[in-house]
Amino acid sequence: MTGNILLLLGLLLLAPKAWATQAVFAGGSFWVMESLFADRPGIERIEAGWMQSGSQHQRRQVVRVDYDDNLIGYGDLLTLYWAAVDAFDKEGQFCDRGAEFSPALYVQSSLQQKWAQQSRAKLELESGREIGVRILPVGAFALGLPRHQQYAKRSPLLYAAYRRACGYPAGEGLKPDELAGVLPPAIVR
Repeated sequence: MTGNILLLLGLLLLAPKAWATQAVFAGGSFWVMESLFADRPGIERIEAGWMQSGSQHQRRQVVRVDYDDNLIGYGDLLTLYWAAVDAFDKEGQFCDRGAEFSPALYVQSSLQQKWAQQSRAKLELESGREIGVRILPVGAFALGLPRHQQYAKRSPLLYAAYRRACGYPAGEGLKPDELAGVLPPAIVR
């Protein structure tokens, strides 16, 4: 019995962190979304790729973010997302046009669904305009090619020129603490 408990404890220590969770965001170019979440405390991994959830939904560029919810919450990630995208443009983001670049939140649980809906409704109410960001169930994720991973870090000059020419806001400087008023306190944490 003691041996089984020690084995179980050993496996738990070697297993991926149990408190890490995942979120998926589409907001135009996956390079821009990847850069938005990169190098933030609590972000453990970001993967650029494509997602399609169901046959009725188009394929979009997305980032899949693994995060430690003890250090950064889903609400914090939503706050960053809403501050970095044009929430009213459902046809793409900035110079990136078409279905592949249209914004969406892909939810994986009823809690993520609730937070995403509540934050979108709040923004819609405050602006008096229809929000173009869809909330969809997470689907099959297709990992992008290696050249698409960490593009901003690998090619900083090309990335900066692309971002500036395309009109994306400088989302890298966004800090959830500074955006605390954007979402209700119940959403942020």
